[in-house]
Amino acid sequence: MAKKYGLIVDITRCDGCGSCLIAVKDEYAINDYPGYSAPLPMEGVNLLDLKEVEQGQNWKIKMDYIPVMFPHNRNQEPIPGAPEGAVYVREDGITIIDPVKAKGCKAIYDYFEAKYPGTVYWNEELQLPQTYILDAHRLDQGEKLTRCAESCPTQALHWGDYNDPESEVSKFIAEHGEDSLEDLFPEEGADFVVRYYKLPKPFITGEVLREDLPNECVEGAKVTCKSKCGCVRETTSNFFGDFEFKYLSKGGEYEVTIELDGYETKTLSVKLDEATDLGTVILTKK
Repeated sequence: MAKKYGLIVDITRCDGCGSCLIAVKDEYAINDYPGYSAPLPMEGVNLLDLKEVEQGQNWKIKMDYIPVMFPHNRNQEPIPGAPEGAVYVREDGITIIDPVKAKGCKAIYDYFEAKYPGTVYWNEELQLPQTYILDAHRLDQGEKLTRCAESCPTQALHWGDYNDPESEVSKFIAEHGEDSLEDLFPEEGADFVVRYYKLPKPFITGEVLREDLPNECVEGAKVTCKSKCGCVRETTSNFFGDFEFKYLSKGGEYEVTIELDGYETKTLSVKLDEATDLGTVILTKK
């Protein structure tokens, strides 16, 4: 059975160390892989980059890191203006920009840059569009991992063959479900090789205090977050009185209700255009 490669990026495990970025640069800078890719400049080019996403206010700040790379669409459509064979999708799903046939065709760069910005490079010296090919040259020689996955110290990058139930990607899907995966560049009808788990989304946070005991944090208050569409999440305030609801929808409308025995219930409305810290919510005695 033919391989069907996949790379799942677990954002919850990425700490932004940059090992993947460095490994990919080391693989392609000044190195020529005939039939796969031409040499890249040493300076100023990252075929895999890291995007920092900072969210929150006050001291409730979260920083996430997204390894950004060419997503490799198995359902890639023909590119207008591209010579025949200049761009093709292999049976395993990896897209190759042929370093000979694509020479001089800036239309390929323009096409991919519009769809997947920041994942392609126009080599002015060679007059060639270039992108990260997921180390197809190494895989064809029998290597089991891409350089980015191999170099990741936090195991945030899961690489493997979907047709092999023992591969890392298959095990990840079995544990988390395919519906948990997202695309960095959503596109109708696309079937991407590179997919993401837990991309950054807005959150609601806050802390609970009591009016009559202002110096004591409230642990165990029931906090409910209800969306306009009726979805309900529940949590309790922790030892420090803090609560948090993660991975909410940007632009969503929510009602946050805080309940504690012996105290008046408080409800706050939130239009979630960005991550929101509700600050200190003070409960009053009944």
